[in-house]
Amino acid sequence: MRGTVERLRPVLRNQVAGWLRPRERRWTAAVAAHLVTNATPRWETGWRTTSVAVTSTSVTIATVARPGSPRRYVVKIPWTAAGVAGLRRQAAVLETLGREPRLSGLRAVLPHCVDQGEIEGRHYSVEEALPGVSASALMLRRDGRDALLRSATTVIGDLHARTREPAVLDRSTVQGWVDVPLRRIEKCILTRPHSTRFLDAVGRVREELVAVLVGRTVHVSWIHGDFWPGNVLAVSPSGRVTGVVDWDCAGPGQLPLHDLLHLHVLARRLAGGGELGEIVVRSLGRGIDQTLAVASAEVVAWLDTIPPRAALLLYWLRHVLLFIDSEGDHDKPRWLRGNVERVLANV
Repeated sequence: MRGTVERLRPVLRNQVAGWLRPRERRWTAAVAAHLVTNATPRWETGWRTTSVAVTSTSVTIATVARPGSPRRYVVKIPWTAAGVAGLRRQAAVLETLGREPRLSGLRAVLPHCVDQGEIEGRHYSVEEALPGVSASALMLRRDGRDALLRSATTVIGDLHARTREPAVLDRSTVQGWVDVPLRRIEKCILTRPHSTRFLDAVGRVREELVAVLVGRTVHVSWIHGDFWPGNVLAVSPSGRVTGVVDWDCAGPGQLPLHDLLHLHVLARRLAGGGELGEIVVRSLGRGIDQTLAVASAEVVAWLDTIPPRAALLLYWLRHVLLFIDSEGDHDKPRWLRGNVERVLANV
C-alpha cells in the first residue's frame, strides 16, 4: 500500500489541489466563458465552461467549449505572484518559439496563447486547447508506456536538434549552472540539522563539477525545462504525443540532457514511487541506463561527452533550484530530506 501511495503521489497532489479553493474555482468558472467570448470572433457564441481544476501551484484552469464545435479553449488564472510571473514568462517563450523558423514542424504541439490580460485585478491567459490527455495518467499503465516515452523523447529531441549549437563551457556559464543552485542549497541547509555534514558535501560537488565542466565543448539548445509526463499530452493507447504544455521554465543555451533525464526520472517515479532524489542516488550507483531502463547508447547520446555522474548532479541541481521555493511543495522538510539531503549524503 505504501508503494502504491508513493507511486501515485505526484498525481494525487494535483487531484487534492483540485478539491481546494472552491471560491477561486467558482469565480474562474463564472468568468472563463466570458474571456473566451472576448478572445474569439464575434460570430462564435455559446461558449460554456465545462470544467475547472486547480494545480498544486494555485493556478485555476478552466476548459471552455461550445456545442457543435470541436474547438476548445483553456483559461488559466494564477492566484500567486509566482504563478503570474510564470504565466507571463510562458507567453513570452511561446511567442519567441512561434517566430523561430527552425521550429515550424513543432508548432502543432505548442500551446497558442490567443489572449492575456487582467480581469478584476487578476491576470489571465486564454490558450487554444491541445488534443490528448495528460501522459502522467497514462504512465500508470504498463501497456503503451514505452511507446509514449519514445514519442515524447522524439518530440523534445526535435526541439533540441533544431536549435542545437556547439558551446565551450566557460567559468561564468558553469558558475550559473553550479554555484547559483549550490548557494541556494547552502542557505537552506544552514537551517537544518547536521548542516556541517551537508555543507561539506556541497563543497565537494562544487569542486567536482567545476573541474569536469570548465573548458568542455558540448552542444546546447532550447529546452522545455520541466519536461515530465504531466506536461505532455498524448493519445491513448497509441502513446502519440499531441501537445507539450507549461513552458515557463524553458530557455535557450541549455543542456538537452535536462529534458531527457527529467522525462525518464519522473516516468520511473510514477511507475515505481519514491522521491526524485532517491532515483538520482540509485542512478549514481547503478548507472543511468540500468536505473531508468534506457539503452546505454541512448544515454551516451543524451549526455554528449559529459560524464554520467556530472550530468546527474547538474540535472539534480537544476531541479532543486527550480522547485526548492515552489509553493507546490507544501511538506518542505520531507521534500528536502528526499530530494536534497539524500543526494548530498551520497556524493
